[in-house]
Amino acid sequence: MRAALRDYFATRPGLDEVRRTRDGRQPSGFDESGWRTLATDVGLCSLGMPLRWGGLGLGLDCLVAAVEECGAALYPGPVRAAVLATWALGEGGLGESALGEGALGEGALGEGALGGLNDAVDLTGTIEGLLAGMVVPGSTLDTEVTEPQSLPLWRAGAATGVLSAVSHGVVAGLAVAEVRTDDGVAAALVILDDSADRRSRRTVDFALPRADVTVTGAPALLITEPGDDAALQRFRDASTLLRAAEKVGGAQGCVSLMVEYAGVREQFGHPIGSYQAIAHRCAQTAVDVVGARGLVTAGAAALDRATFADPDTAVHLASLAHAAAGETYLAASSSLIQVSGGIGFTWEHDAHLHFRHARTLAVAGGTPAEYYDRAVLDGCLDLVTSGVGGKEAVNPVEMASG
Repeated sequence: MRAALRDYFATRPGLDEVRRTRDGRQPSGFDESGWRTLATDVGLCSLGMPLRWGGLGLGLDCLVAAVEECGAALYPGPVRAAVLATWALGEGGLGESALGEGALGEGALGEGALGGLNDAVDLTGTIEGLLAGMVVPGSTLDTEVTEPQSLPLWRAGAATGVLSAVSHGVVAGLAVAEVRTDDGVAAALVILDDSADRRSRRTVDFALPRADVTVTGAPALLITEPGDDAALQRFRDASTLLRAAEKVGGAQGCVSLMVEYAGVREQFGHPIGSYQAIAHRCAQTAVDVVGARGLVTAGAAALDRATFADPDTAVHLASLAHAAAGETYLAASSSLIQVSGGIGFTWEHDAHLHFRHARTLAVAGGTPAEYYDRAVLDGCLDLVTSGVGGKEAVNPVEMASG
């Protein structure tokens, strides 16, 4: 999968699409025909969907790798939302009754799921469109929910309210979101049709367009049981790890650009990369990327094998991965500007595109400092002393390299 994505972006660089958005030549924020190619020919939207429903049935460890590669290319398409939506259909609590054998294409999506809560919802056509790249997915999960009453209200298979900061919300046909029900908060897939009121948000980040979307009676499929905090936390952890993977990818993209420029830019008759000040900065950034990648990989592996009875390890690692990846991408984007010299400060240079994206993702869902504090308060230091699952303590560098 990594090789396939690298081959794709070698001929269709994500940076080209971000530049078009910056210059006002791409209202949707990404090339929709290119997205369909990624969804179908590369198979990006099928990665997490179970085999029995036409997907590849890959675990979260493979999904974060795919998201990382897209992040390294600074690809602005709806990758994280698509991967999360398809993963959630198989893993987020929908269960065997929701998508029975061969259900897709037979109008049975949602039938009998979650004790009948989804009986009135049929999203078969929408999910088929998602897999084909025809339906653009969005997500609200980059925004931390501090007050459940602000969430859309779900009743009888429909959602009403405001979906805040939906990624690609101007063109999205489906949103991965949290909703409130009479029995508590749940995760859901919400259909966004022409009746939805979309208001684009003005942000500094050209690689992640957002919009506030108001829906009234929009069909919505629950993917976790209302009030099931363990299932909802598992869903949130998956979203956090996918976001962290994108940040690791962005940092790796910065390293690649730094090394490339340091090898061709000359001062005093020598490439600037031959001087220690530049070489050490590039090397330190690369080491930081490996550490952050290790936390993401370890978190994905922990979530893949976690049970609802013992989710603590995945929670800790997801928080640590979010914080470390955010700090690493921030530092890498700043280093890219410094290594690039005066040209790195110009509007025309690509460094500021990473710089803007790094600052947006660093605070998505909470700042690195908040996530470090959360992890410590939740007991993450036990990972160092007792290890994971009775094994040796987590070594992020070994996880990334092995």
